[in-house]
Amino acid sequence: MKAHLDMVMAQAPAGSSGACLSQLGRELLSQLAAARGFPCPVGEWSPRGCGEPRHPALLPPWRACLSHRGLRVIAGIATVPVGIDIEQARSRHRDRLSGLVACLPEADIRREILASAAPLNMFYRAWTLHEALFKLDSLCGKTPSHVLDTHLSRLLPGGGTHAWRWQHGDWTISICCQYRSLRIRSLPKLSVRTSDGLLNSPPTGQ
Repeated sequence: MKAHLDMVMAQAPAGSSGACLSQLGRELLSQLAAARGFPCPVGEWSPRGCGEPRHPALLPPWRACLSHRGLRVIAGIATVPVGIDIEQARSRHRDRLSGLVACLPEADIRREILASAAPLNMFYRAWTLHEALFKLDSLCGKTPSHVLDTHLSRLLPGGGTHAWRWQHGDWTISICCQYRSLRIRSLPKLSVRTSDGLLNSPPTGQ
């Protein structure tokens, strides 16, 4: 199967509420769908809070994915299930980082984060991967009871799930999919790179 992900990241106006961010996300999804030949009126997307955004005019195998944090929204449509998450680093998390890391389920990941020269960035890499895996599982009909019921050991090289990441400044994006051949097109063009699941490993070009 040919696996494609088209995604776009946008900045919302200052003061935007969660509802505004969700609305912007659906507008972006409609733009992505139109570029693939699917006229998807914004008002016909499934409402916020109902899981994966769905639209009657977005035909299989295409499906939508959406994430937002702060004032940034990332929206995507893909031909296969894709979990995606975006996070912005927050200074208050630096002050309680050891407690946050202690919540992560895998001891080797906890050790790797705490031994890093940039532990906060490493924590966000791990957290966004857990979120992306949770969303991927949900799209596949097996929603975990909690985001930390997922495990990064499922990622390559030891597991069968593929991951990609982008990290710049305070921002981190992680993408998870079962298909190594996933072709990612993004606007703006992000240097999204493959990850083998080891947080410190230098990524290879996507």
